[in-house]
Amino acid sequence: MPQWGKYANSAANSVFWGVSSTTKVHANSANRAAFFENTTPNAVITNLTLGQFGVEPSQMQVYNGPVDQVTITYAGSGYQVGSGINSAATGGGGTNANVQFSGTYGHVTGYTIVNGGSSYETGPALAIVPPASTVFNGNTGISGGGISFTSANSHWAVGDRLKYAGNATSTPVGLTDQTYYYIQSVNTTVITLTTSTGGSALTLLPASGNNITAGGATIQGDTATAVAITGGALHKGVAHAGWVVRKVGSGGRAGRVQYETLVAAGTLIGTIDTVANTVLPSQNT
Repeated sequence: MPQWGKYANSAANSVFWGVSSTTKVHANSANRAAFFENTTPNAVITNLTLGQFGVEPSQMQVYNGPVDQVTITYAGSGYQVGSGINSAATGGGGTNANVQFSGTYGHVTGYTIVNGGSSYETGPALAIVPPASTVFNGNTGISGGGISFTSANSHWAVGDRLKYAGNATSTPVGLTDQTYYYIQSVNTTVITLTTSTGGSALTLLPASGNNITAGGATIQGDTATAVAITGGALHKGVAHAGWVVRKVGSGGRAGRVQYETLVAAGTLIGTIDTVANTVLPSQNT
């Protein structure tokens, strides 16, 4: 019989290759027909759903996908709130995704998908709001060579990067406007800075002026970054064009695609039906 290659998507072109090493069953007309486009759990191996599908390139795109997962790629620094850190989702072909982030000790560490949106073909870009600027008095706010804050260690950690964005009338001696520094040490009231991670602490001196004229010194942490991932049953298609063997889990992960193996590439002829488009799981499964 013909196998793989440029042949019609039919049971006659399906073989038992994908599971023969496990089941020790040789391919025949009955089991290859059962293996072809199988979506029935346990039909081939207990606790698995195994099937073979012929897939055209047109079936490999994402269709009507929501934002299903988020990966935080950089935790940022200096966030002064623990929750409700907003982001804006743009691009990806879809609309209405709404992701909010949460933080601990100034870092973005978690997220909540308030609305996954719809119609995304690729993951939208997520722009997380930057941390709020912190204003201090460049004269009276300098203590022990560092910068004095109330509850400083609630939103700063050693190694965090920040930018000094003050102005000339309030800049403490030892800092330069629009320059990045790193947290060298932090306690409940004071942070000390260094010009490089692990470097020696700078010894800052108060800015000239008084309690009023030196009041506009400003520091700001780094903006966190994240990547949105679309997924779930709203995918249209699979990982490869050609003949694909799909393995799906069961039990606690019932219906969730584990992986797909391309067993033969090639352009298929004939009519490709819709089965390969409909067996992927809901993103909430």
